[in-house]
Amino acid sequence: MSIKAITSEMLHSKEHLADPYPLWERMRHDEPVFFDEITKTWILTRYTDCVEAFSNYEDFSNRLYRDTLGVVFGPTMLDKDGSEHVIHRKIVAPEFVGKRFEPYCEAIERNALELIEKFPKGPIVDLVDAFTTRLPVNVIVDMLGMDQSDHDRFHEWYTTMMAGLARFSSEKQKLGVLAHEQLAEYVGPIIEARKSCPMDDLISKIVHAEASGQSLTLAEIQAFISLLLVAGGETTDKGIANMWTQLLLHPDQLNAVLEDHELFDHAFSEMMRHSPPVLGQLRYSVQEVTFSDVTIPPDQVVYIQLASANNDESIFHDPREFNIARNDLHMSKERKSGHHGGEGRYGHLGFGLGKHFCLGYEMARLEAIIGSSLLSNFMKNPRLASEADTTFVTKNATRSPLEVLIEYERS
Repeated sequence: MSIKAITSEMLHSKEHLADPYPLWERMRHDEPVFFDEITKTWILTRYTDCVEAFSNYEDFSNRLYRDTLGVVFGPTMLDKDGSEHVIHRKIVAPEFVGKRFEPYCEAIERNALELIEKFPKGPIVDLVDAFTTRLPVNVIVDMLGMDQSDHDRFHEWYTTMMAGLARFSSEKQKLGVLAHEQLAEYVGPIIEARKSCPMDDLISKIVHAEASGQSLTLAEIQAFISLLLVAGGETTDKGIANMWTQLLLHPDQLNAVLEDHELFDHAFSEMMRHSPPVLGQLRYSVQEVTFSDVTIPPDQVVYIQLASANNDESIFHDPREFNIARNDLHMSKERKSGHHGGEGRYGHLGFGLGKHFCLGYEMARLEAIIGSSLLSNFMKNPRLASEADTTFVTKNATRSPLEVLIEYERS
């Protein structure tokens, strides 16, 4: 029996949105470099092609983000290339890794405990509503040195801005722009005050940071704060929800991490491979480039389908099996390159690779691990509630359950 050829309509079907992995598997085998006629986008689905694309700075540009992030936030490091991107990143990156980030671990723990203390008295909690959508934003507000009473305002701004990044919704984009303008107006006076009276917060450090004799302008700092809220909020929120959903669906592995909280580190890595919250990243071809014997012309939109790459059966054994003990995945702290020597282990691509490797990767991992450890101390015998719906929903290039209903006893 002949199999129907892959079409763009299949990519936009309800079946694909409900479960994209079967079609991605077909694409990796039959058409690993696929041109989507509907969105006029080239899609890469194989791990090796995606790694090569992430690492190719000569033939690809990030300028497409000017039409999404740039419209809502203004200029950010994500839409810059070359030396301009390097300098911008050097100004802010040191605050998010290593010893400079260590002081913020206390903020993660404090905000996680505050949320857990507000959990409903009943035996069931929606982890998304009560915890995952709140923790990342609350931590960022704390890091920035903002008024803690304004958590709800920041949460509303971040969700509106995230929705505003949709490529094909002008109405959502307008609302996203408005949310950024409101946030910029709120933080503007604080940024100006930190110039003359710095404090021990992230805004003060960014205001006074320099690289190659350059510092960020007021508008660039305001744009960075909006980017931090959206990138650090949405993806970490969904990452924690995805990790707990997979653990709850695999009780043996959940019991393992409950007995040994250090295994949350492995669970986070496997989640980023198996069920990454972000499905892909866009690039723009400035020159002709070839992948899997298919040549993409210049001036084209290219989608690096990292979620497909993470489930490439030529790289990971039985990729649709969630397994925190797998021996072909590099566990623990991420690195910027895909392959990790002769150990036969590969890194997930959930945070991208190379120069544009996600700035907040360490923050996301620590929030998930610290937050989950504290949740485990509070929830005795956590399990999926009988009415729980574990369906993953694809929306705004992310994929996650809308809710995670957990039944438990208080410890």
